Amino acid sequence: MLEMLKKGFFIGLGLTLMTKEKAEGIINELIKKGTISEKEGKEFIEILMNKSEETQQELQKKVESLVQEAIRKLDLPSKEEIKEIMQRLEAIERCLETLSKDK
Repeated sequence: MLEMLKKGFFIGLGLTLMTKEKAEGIINELIKKGTISEKEGKEFIEILMNKSEETQQELQKKVESLVQEAIRKLDLPSKEEIKEIMQRLEAIERCLETLSKDK
């Protein structure tokens, strides 16, 4: 029974959007109705929060990956490349200053 409830709960409520308080409220209602025991409710909330954390971490990794891919496709220079360009520009400026002083 608890397994079936878990599956339905995950599907119906949208795991990543649910807050712990909302989940506890729903579980407390199920406990009051006698659908599940208090122990099952606590276990379920713990499982739900762990799953939510896992899902959040997976989503964060996917977003980071998509952002990196978008940056790569835009062909934007990296921090290191910009730093190298700035160093080269400074070296050119120094050379130009030296040439200007020599005239």
